[in-house]
Amino acid sequence: MKKTLVAAAVVAALATSAFAEITFGAWLRVLAAPVASNGDDTVVAMTNSWGYGARTARLNVNAVSEDGNAGFAMGIYNDASMSLTAGDEAQMWVKPVEQVKVSVGKYDNNTLRGDLCYGSWNWMRCKQNTTGEGFIMSGNGETGLMVEVTPIDALYIQAMLPIAPNGSGDAVQLAEDAYKEARGGFAYTIDGIGKLKAQYIGNGDDRTVEAEFDLTAVDGLYVCAGVVANIWDDAKADSKTTKIAAGASYQINDALKVSASGEYQMYDDIDADIVVGAGVDYALADGLNAVADVRALIPTEDYDDERGDPTVSFMVGIQKNVSSNGYIGVAFQGVTNGGSFSNDAVDGTEDNFAWAIPVAVSVYF
Repeated sequence: MKKTLVAAAVVAALATSAFAEITFGAWLRVLAAPVASNGDDTVVAMTNSWGYGARTARLNVNAVSEDGNAGFAMGIYNDASMSLTAGDEAQMWVKPVEQVKVSVGKYDNNTLRGDLCYGSWNWMRCKQNTTGEGFIMSGNGETGLMVEVTPIDALYIQAMLPIAPNGSGDAVQLAEDAYKEARGGFAYTIDGIGKLKAQYIGNGDDRTVEAEFDLTAVDGLYVCAGVVANIWDDAKADSKTTKIAAGASYQINDALKVSASGEYQMYDDIDADIVVGAGVDYALADGLNAVADVRALIPTEDYDDERGDPTVSFMVGIQKNVSSNGYIGVAFQGVTNGGSFSNDAVDGTEDNFAWAIPVAVSVYF
């Protein structure tokens, strides 16, 4: 009986592979600091760059039909704490016509997201002043019904209605509330010049509008600039109303890349913050790479104790490629005035200087 079941499973797998492609992948990066300091105590830490534990195993599954008109995507994550969780997405899709894709589920759609990732973004991020993914425009991580349309090669349009799955909550989801949180956007590629993007994000009675232009006309040079406007229905103390940002990265030659970013962040009840940063990547030899950056959050006026003085962070590190599927690295990172790394994995106390020496391990398949 057992042999019959195994044979049936093999036949089913072979039959499935004739009509669809199912692929498995993974990407992981964990930082373990055998020594660090919060300004008062010597500590140890193990974390992701983005905090929230240490994800040491994961599996992403994608299926696509042979004609490319149907599929699904999902993920399974496992932390070193042995907590097994769902991944960033669980969604299925069909393309009734070539130009239209309709999907339902939980998304990790970053088609419109604007990224400028360098330096400490890939190590232990300073919570106060490190930006990278979603530097200007944000991605779509909602749950609901999404339609993506590509009427011409240069134009991409996205629209989504948030819908909570049945059984996820006790309250009835009113249509008027759902439509207040609808979102939509577009990206238009200007051949040989760059890309223009914008999106609207509903949040109940509050709204967010994001717009960005990416310049790619010069070989090796990427420049982005844009604005994010949060429109609050009621005044919200200490809430960001507007962000104006610009950044660039330039691959000067095969070995050297430089990056820089700047943000002007305005708030409802206070003046503003200026966030600036610069970094460098340098390929030494034989898969050995050096990386460094410095970043600062600078208040434009004296704030109360909660906001504190300017926060400056910096890092310098070196990493070595291992095989074609990973790397190992070590760095020294510091942050002033009570700043913290990776969502408080190393949390500076009061106005002290915090530091860490993380060992980075990354694999990708």
